[in-house]
Amino acid sequence: MTRTYPNRRLALIGRSVWRTAAPTGLRVGAQPLIRRFMERRVASAMRAEEPHINPGRLIVSGLLAEAKGVSEGARLSLRAFTSAGLSPLAHDLRPLFAQGPGAGKLPASEPGGVLFLHVNAPEAIQALGRLSPDQWLGRYRIGYWAYELPRIPADWVRISSVFHEIWTPSQFVAAALQASGVRSTIRHMPHPVALGDPPEQVTLGTFGFGNSAFTVLALGDLQSSASRKNLAGAIDIFCLAFPSPGEARLIVKIREGDAHPAFLDRARAVANGRADIHIMTGELSPHDVRRLIAGCDVLLSPHRSEGFGLPLAEAFLAGVPALATGWSGNLDFMSGTPELLIDYTLVPVSDPYGVYRAPGQQWAEPDSSDAVTKLRKLANNPGLRRELAEEGRNAVLAFNRHWQRDSLLQHKIGQLTAGAPTAHSG
Repeated sequence: MTRTYPNRRLALIGRSVWRTAAPTGLRVGAQPLIRRFMERRVASAMRAEEPHINPGRLIVSGLLAEAKGVSEGARLSLRAFTSAGLSPLAHDLRPLFAQGPGAGKLPASEPGGVLFLHVNAPEAIQALGRLSPDQWLGRYRIGYWAYELPRIPADWVRISSVFHEIWTPSQFVAAALQASGVRSTIRHMPHPVALGDPPEQVTLGTFGFGNSAFTVLALGDLQSSASRKNLAGAIDIFCLAFPSPGEARLIVKIREGDAHPAFLDRARAVANGRADIHIMTGELSPHDVRRLIAGCDVLLSPHRSEGFGLPLAEAFLAGVPALATGWSGNLDFMSGTPELLIDYTLVPVSDPYGVYRAPGQQWAEPDSSDAVTKLRKLANNPGLRRELAEEGRNAVLAFNRHWQRDSLLQHKIGQLTAGAPTAHSG
């Protein structure tokens, strides 16, 4: 039964006033309360759910139109399901998040089939809470989650009970869910990176740089925590590896830099005015980010943790070796290239930027001296760079087997959707 809301217009006006007038800190602080309300709403609706699920359409929901990594992951999943012949319906969640509880609709009205929510737990529960319950009850629900620490937050564990399965991009994330007590089926399904747009042969002249210097690239979204991405550490490593300006060049591509001026000030201080260190803060499309990666010689990622490491995998596909911390999700495709793994020690999580509040948890502290040695070796040996990039590329290509039709048909997602009629996405 679809519920109606006679005061919906009033609620929309109230939300607009809230977004405009309420201080940012107050709105951020209210998010846990809003999620808890959505949890209760979804849990209440689930009490009426029948256990049997009929075959039907596959709906892939995500932030499909955005530039962040979770959005690219959702687009890759959508492309993989299409390639496997499952005829998925695309559903962008951003418009849904502007609606009130119970007001949203999915692009398929008939019950049954699979709802594949390619967003993390906080966004997933908000999405379900904004959908009318008759839109998602009776569908097999799969969440695709990534997290960067060895245990997931307690509210993620609660929210996992709403899903029949949780898919993860790496063994690291799967282990984090298991260690945290998630009881839903956990499936390791690495991103089908090779199904993305093919790499281009580009030059850095496209981005206003000369093409002669050995070029190192470091990049990260500051919304994902500057501490975790450790871009300041990348600048340190570059300066130690190439103490004389002019030997090489470092490009630091930062997303959401304008929202984190304190980090930008720190990065510029670490760079110390060197003309061979370039900090890019302008917005680039995912396509242009891949082109930037392809134009460089090495991608440097002294991260403290990664759920998967999508840019690292994209670098390998473009023939660019990725030099990265030897811990967390990127080991799924980098364990066979120890020459590209930076030594580390595990230390307590400390994030002054406030993204990770994780008492009792650990992440990696990369060994700068080891990174310097390995970066210098790569700079001096183009043949080694090509050889290691090819090994990494083969490891990434192997992920395609998880998304082939025969493999998907062995699981619920294929059994419930393979016979569904083809329709246009919405």
